[in-house]
Amino acid sequence: MKSTVRILIILAAALAASAAIYFWTPEIIFSGRPAWQEKRKEVRSRLLSIPILLYHNIDGKGVFSIDSDVLASHFNLFRDAGVRVIPLSELVARLENPRAFDGKSAVITFDDGFYSMHSKLFPLARDYGYPVTLFAYTDFIYRNGKSVMTWDMLRELDKNGIDVQCHSISHIDLAELSQNDDPESRKKLYDELYLSKRIIEIQLGKKVDFFAFPYGRYNLKLIDLCMLAGYRRVFSTDYGSNIITRDNYSLSRQHIKRGFTLQFIERFLK
Repeated sequence: MKSTVRILIILAAALAASAAIYFWTPEIIFSGRPAWQEKRKEVRSRLLSIPILLYHNIDGKGVFSIDSDVLASHFNLFRDAGVRVIPLSELVARLENPRAFDGKSAVITFDDGFYSMHSKLFPLARDYGYPVTLFAYTDFIYRNGKSVMTWDMLRELDKNGIDVQCHSISHIDLAELSQNDDPESRKKLYDELYLSKRIIEIQLGKKVDFFAFPYGRYNLKLIDLCMLAGYRRVFSTDYGSNIITRDNYSLSRQHIKRGFTLQFIERFLK
C-alpha cells in the first residue's frame, strides 16, 4: 500500500511540474500551439528562408570553379524564377528585425579573391544588377600584377556593388590552429581573425562586418573570438537556408560546384 501511495505522489508531482512548464515557459505560443510547431511552420515558408549561395573561381580548375557561361545561366535562372538577389547586409538586417520578404530572395557570395572576380564576375554582376559579397583573404591580394587581384581592383569592386569582406590572412584551417595553445599559435590566430579585418578596413576605407571561415571549418572558440574581433556575423559552409526569425551568429551557405545542373541549383531557390 505504501509503495502504491508513493508512486501516486511521484506521478502527481510530475504532472504538476509538466503543467507548470507548459503554462510558464516562453516557448508556448498564446494560441496554444507549441513553439516547436511554430518553428516547423516557419521553415516551410520560403519568404522566411533565405539561401546563401557560395561560389569560388570562374573558368579556373577544380570542382569549385564554374565556367562564366554557366554562371550567366545561374543568373538567368534567378531572374526567370523571380528570385530577388539581395545584399548580404539586407539579410542580416532582417535577422535583427525579423519580418518576411515580399518574394523569394537569395544571397550570392564568392570566396578567396581570384582574378576572375574582376575580369568576369564584375561585368556580369553589373549587367544583371546583382549585389555580390566577396570574402577575400589578404595574402591573395597584391599591390601590382597582371593576372592577380590587386588592392586597386578590390577597391573598384567594393565601390560598384561587390561588397568585400574578410576571409582571413592566409586561408589556414583555423579550427585546427585553434587547438594549439602555444604563444605562436595564439598570435597567428589573432592575425588571421583580427589583423586581416584591419588590413581590409585600412586598404578599402570601410568597416568590415563579416567573416567567412576558411574551408568552412569552425568551432565555439572561433565563434567567441570572432565576436570579440567585432564581426557582425560569420559564415560557414554548412548546408541549409537561413531562417530570418532565428537570429543565428553563424550563417549557412550552399556550396556551388562544377557538376551541379540547373535543376539542382533550382532546388536551392524553391
